[in-house]
Parts: sequence; C-alpha cells; structure tokens
Amino acid sequence: MITAHDLLIGLPVIASLVIIEGLLSVDNVLGIAALAKELPEHQQRKAIRLGLAGAYVFRVMALLVAAWLIANTWVRWLGAGYLVWLMCSHLTRHGHHAPDKAKPVAPTLLGALLQIGLMDLSLSVDNVIAAVGLAPKDPLTQLPVMWPIYTGVLIAILALQAIAPHAMKLLKKYPVLEPTAFILIGLVGAILVYEESYHVITGGVLHIPPLFKFAGILFIVFVALLYSADASARRLINPLIRLALPVMKAFAALVSLIFLPISLLVTACKLKP
Repeated sequence: MITAHDLLIGLPVIASLVIIEGLLSVDNVLGIAALAKELPEHQQRKAIRLGLAGAYVFRVMALLVAAWLIANTWVRWLGAGYLVWLMCSHLTRHGHHAPDKAKPVAPTLLGALLQIGLMDLSLSVDNVIAAVGLAPKDPLTQLPVMWPIYTGVLIAILALQAIAPHAMKLLKKYPVLEPTAFILIGLVGAILVYEESYHVITGGVLHIPPLFKFAGILFIVFVALLYSADASARRLINPLIRLALPVMKAFAALVSLIFLPISLLVTACKLKP
C-alpha cells in the first residue's frame, strides 16, 4: 500500500519523468513520421498509429525487464548500433545518387513498420534505463522504489500521442526535419555508445543527464532550420556534410554485416509483389 510518505518521495520523480520523457519523445515521434513519410499518403496515418502503439508496448516491456537490461550491456550495445546505423544508412541512401540513377525500391507498410518497431525498441531501452536512474531508494532496504518509475513513464508516453499529429505536418512544412529526425536518432545511439564505452574503460557508470540530451535535440533542430533558411549557413555546413557522408556510408556498410538478416528482411518487405 502506498503511504503519504511514499507519495512525497514518488510524486517529484513522476513529475520529472513526465517532463523529461515527454521532451525526449521528440526524436521518437519525428523518427516514426520520417519513416512513415516514405509510404504512399494513404498508408502514412496507419504507419504512425501502429508505430505509436509499438512505442507504448516496447516502453512497457522495457520497464518490466529493466533490471535485466541493466545487467546485460550487450542489449544496449545492440540498440545503440542499430540507431547509429539507421541514421547512417538513411542519410547516405538519400544523400547519394547512383550514376545509373536507378529508381529506388518503393517502400511498403510492412517494411516501414519493421524499421519503426526496431527503432522504438532501441529508443525504449535508452529511455527506460535513464528513467530507472531517477528511482528513489527505500530508506530501509536501500533498493530502488520502482512504482514512481512505472507511473511516470506510462504517463509520459502519452505525450507521444499528443505530439504525433503535428509531426507529419512539420515534416511537410519543413522538409529538412526529415533527415534531422535521423540525426536525432543517431545522437541517441552515439550517447549510448559513449556511456557503454565509459563503463568498459573505467568500470564506472555514466548516464548523460536527460536535459543535456534535450539541449542537443534543440541545437540540432535549430541548426537544421537555419541550414534550410540561410544560404550562408549552407555554405558553412555543406563541407562538413561532404566529409561526414563517406564516413557514415562506410559505417553503414560495416554495421550492415552485423544486421544483415534484418537488412534482408527489410529489403524483402519493401519489394513489391
């Protein structure tokens, strides 16, 4: 039974999680919308709806196995690798034009949903582990008190539903936000890689503060909008893009060897009957 003392400890944690998880849902929602945008218009709404449902399910699943996720670092490495690979493969695929200008394979609903589901799962691992770090400790047992975490995360994921209807409109109004969404996804993956590398090298535990992540999201969106609107900004940033594209292409090719079964499945789902 939850006492008044428990509420005094738990409510600030719940409020913090609602705010932080809601803010950090931006990358998740934009990622879902960006992947759905490749579909025919009549399938986009369905893909977003099912993608949001997947985000809910994976958040709940990640909460239920949070202790297992913390103990098994390979899961976080896998999730981080997939997020960075998704960014690199998407940006290089859309930013590079083959000499024969072959028509790209038309995406299907199943292929898009597969990519959205894997993205939701990887982002859920990151968000839930960060949330568990905020769990208060029981003064008697010194064990984490998890009910505020469950409550806060389950309330926070409702923010996805509030933000989602505006995501596709934003992508249509500001097309630069489509590649930006994948840069944000890659940012989450890079942060996970940094945190896990710190643990491997030092043996310590490092969690980047969620507000720092949100500041990174705001900065990247600001730079993207500036790049879209200002020619001088494009002249400044384009050389950096030209340098980054070969590196991302090489990374995508390398990691694709690890994710080859997933890549083959996604490609098979994209092929028209």
